[in-house]
Amino acid sequence: MIALCALFVFGCNGAVQQTQSPTETLKTFLEASKKKDVEVVKKTLSKGTMSLIEESAKARGTTIDELLKKDSGVPLNELPEIRGETIEGETASVEVKNMVTGDFDRIPFVKEEGNWKIALDKFMQELMKKSREQMNVPPVGDTSESNASKPDGDVKPTDASNKSEADRK
Repeated sequence: MIALCALFVFGCNGAVQQTQSPTETLKTFLEASKKKDVEVVKKTLSKGTMSLIEESAKARGTTIDELLKKDSGVPLNELPEIRGETIEGETASVEVKNMVTGDFDRIPFVKEEGNWKIALDKFMQELMKKSREQMNVPPVGDTSESNASKPDGDVKPTDASNKSEADRK
């Protein structure tokens, strides 16, 4: 029994098994992506991200593995600059330099089953939110009138813009 516990605690290599930090998880993901090591990539992604990838694969008529193997975006010849890891309970984030814009993007993480996982689903949600804010479009399902006013603040789209051409004359 003691030997079994020792094997569990120390693992086969004799070192104490530790979970990776969010930064280490991101580096593992980037290296695995570069090598197209789909199994390692999948282990670094959150359940929400895997669900998003599964939906995308189905929509494209392909498998998750094939979708993850495909090149997308800028080729990763070297690891991007990584900084600013923050951990707050079961969530975390790391800033990664965008190789196209030169800006730093905040990549979110969630802790699942004791391990940090990259939450690209949350990253995409945040991108969509920022895009809607920049275009002044209310979030999906938002029916509040505060987001529906025109720039002059006097007329709501439901008041005038939904009328037919004949109604306006």
